[in-house]
Amino acid sequence: MKNNELSLKYEQKLWDQDKTFIVGIDEAGRGPLAGPVVAAAVIFEKNSPMISAIDDSKKLTDKKRESLYDQIYEQALSVGIGLVDSDEIDKINILQATHKAMRKAVGNLKVQPDHLLVDGRPIPEKVYPHTAIIGGDRKCYSIAAASIIAKVYRDRLMKKYNSVFPGYGFEAHKGYGTKKHREAIINLLPSPIHRKSFARVKEYIPEISLLNKRQIGKIGEDQAAFFLHKKGFTILERNFHLGAYGELDIIAQKDDLLAFVEVKTQTKNLFGAPETWVDERKMKQIALIADGYLSQHPEYDVDCRFDVIGITVQNDNFNIRYMPDAFRL
Repeated sequence: MKNNELSLKYEQKLWDQDKTFIVGIDEAGRGPLAGPVVAAAVIFEKNSPMISAIDDSKKLTDKKRESLYDQIYEQALSVGIGLVDSDEIDKINILQATHKAMRKAVGNLKVQPDHLLVDGRPIPEKVYPHTAIIGGDRKCYSIAAASIIAKVYRDRLMKKYNSVFPGYGFEAHKGYGTKKHREAIINLLPSPIHRKSFARVKEYIPEISLLNKRQIGKIGEDQAAFFLHKKGFTILERNFHLGAYGELDIIAQKDDLLAFVEVKTQTKNLFGAPETWVDERKMKQIALIADGYLSQHPEYDVDCRFDVIGITVQNDNFNIRYMPDAFRL
């Protein structure tokens, strides 16, 4: 059903005042237990035709949002994205993080705004004049477009995190507090992208000294996978198992490189740096597993190497040492 409330009346009123660059702003991800909050800012030219299917992103299917995302980018004069990650959310709270994401989104526009139209309540923005519109994503065309951009951008990020942190179901719930997600937090412990200041997460943040070896190893591998993700790697596999040969911690790809990554985690530096624990026997084991993986995936005609990531966990701090191309056989 077409949304009869949605219009350009807010933009038109400002255009009639000879204001040219009118920005619609909205966010996605205030409520989830994991992942960033994302804001989008969108500017349309005065005479550009409305995209008829645009509506409040919450009323649209995933497929429709994806299609509109591309149409908005094609037609908009400028689109800006702003993101604040879970660590910063924990430091400054979700409201302040949302405002910061909005300011970042405006700052990433390619033109200087004349006026901002913001979904919801006013933001502490002193640089540009702005109008806050309650329910703006169903009333204001530019805000509705921004809501779609923010939602799709964030959903795509969470789908990527699904392979970085398997088992939580990020691809399905996008970080929201579904029953399955809450159960995963209890069983797997919070991941590096969980909001540790939020209820239903903070209760399950473990005391490192009480964890067993398997749990410590899992926490270290999560940190290593996140580290590689931030360096631009796509995580292809976590804990790839090859019969009697054993398990390989992480398989990751970046451009034309495939990295087979061994992760070593310790809570105290008792036995030297953890990356030195990869002895010749372990190297040969890793190589055999890597050969097995490649035989299963002949589509990977790329350069390969063996990396080691050593992690020391102390007082909830993670000291990460990365050794690309750590050994050759």
